[in-house]
Amino acid sequence: MRLALVAVVLLGLAGCSLGREARLRDAEAIARAGGLTAREVSAGNFRLLGFERPSPASAGARPVLVIYIEGDGRAWLNPWQPSSDPTPSDPIGLRLAASDPARPLLYLARPCQFLTDAGCGLRWWTGERLSATVVDAYQQAIDAAVRRFQTERIALVGLSGGGALAALIAERRRDVAWLVTIAANLDLAAWVRLHDVSPLSGSLDPASDATRIADLPQLHLVGGEDRVVPQGIVAGFLARLPAGAPARLAVVPGFNHECCWARDWPALLDQIRLLDQIRPD
Repeated sequence: MRLALVAVVLLGLAGCSLGREARLRDAEAIARAGGLTAREVSAGNFRLLGFERPSPASAGARPVLVIYIEGDGRAWLNPWQPSSDPTPSDPIGLRLAASDPARPLLYLARPCQFLTDAGCGLRWWTGERLSATVVDAYQQAIDAAVRRFQTERIALVGLSGGGALAALIAERRRDVAWLVTIAANLDLAAWVRLHDVSPLSGSLDPASDATRIADLPQLHLVGGEDRVVPQGIVAGFLARLPAGAPARLAVVPGFNHECCWARDWPALLDQIRLLDQIRPD
């Protein structure tokens, strides 16, 4: 009986590994189609999967570095059981990045997605996925990218939990040109109350420090049919900003939490490019 149990566990672990390897190959194919090359990124104690596209060869003034941050991925199997591997089966954030022609561009996966190491543990994709440790790690990764691309300004695009992370990053930097989130749980306390789930006690709440980016051009996209992050969650975040702040909520009819951001992203990019024309006073 014990041998049988051990065999089942080993088979499960092997299946997890094979699943991650297959999803990594799929991600690499998506990135190649968008002209992105792989780069393993050191971020604090984490190794992050990254894909990037360099600056245009003819660049004169230093262009803005556009940084995409992936969503939470397969963090939970169901509301009560966390996954053993948060790697997304469909990396929507990567699909968005690959369809954006911006240069320079950097895509960052979340901790323990696609890659794993001794530091990986459930807390990094459950209760502490938006912790100060994670935010600080991404700041280090972004600082290194700014030096590598020799740029002075960055723009942040985050999907779902990656959008919340992008907001937390923006609240702690002074070189952000604009912020875009997609289906992002920006008011974490309200989101927890809505779904009646345990508070993410180890995580930071973007809404708590929203006023830090009151002057930052922002666009927050929400699907009209999204039941995971309905528009009220983002509206709660925006309510923390003063009147006249250059921040806008755009509700996209017919979209939900997953559909159809990747399909229609090239068209939605037109709204994002308008942010380049907004400059804080």
